[in-house]
Amino acid sequence: MAEFYNSIGSLDRKWHVGLMIVSSLLAISVLGPGWYSEDVLAPYHWHYSFFSWLCHQDPTRSFDFMGTQMAVCSRCLGIYSSFSVGIYFLWFLKIVGYQLSYPFMRKVLLASIVMNGLDILSNALNIWTNTLYSRLLMGILFGLAAALILGSVGTIKPKPKKVHSV
Repeated sequence: MAEFYNSIGSLDRKWHVGLMIVSSLLAISVLGPGWYSEDVLAPYHWHYSFFSWLCHQDPTRSFDFMGTQMAVCSRCLGIYSSFSVGIYFLWFLKIVGYQLSYPFMRKVLLASIVMNGLDILSNALNIWTNTLYSRLLMGILFGLAAALILGSVGTIKPKPKKVHSV
């Protein structure tokens, strides 16, 4: 029985390391071709094609990195970068032995979704104009909450089954 639990721990570690690597690569990729290319054809690099199915990539809503537009908008930049940071933070939490509460993290994730929705809606209704930095902050909140909810999944308690007597 102990071998079974050790194999689950090993699988969990491999999954976590894999997620750390993938999220780090995504966080670096969103910088776009600015970190290695300054040519005129920058908008046609693979970065833009890869992220185009997830992000609108509006140049007015994107930061520039080394004179070239990033591959994603400021909100998506916040999501990808903070998701990666959150995955590393989960590793730290596991080392110190702290476990996040799933019901609490679910509320935090829902709150970040609502805040992003309100940010988008208030901008669309001309209640206020969001900026690159406000969109970045909303993306950071969502990405961090999404990463941390993954670490809290182990705290879900199964509901007890009701036994009906005949």
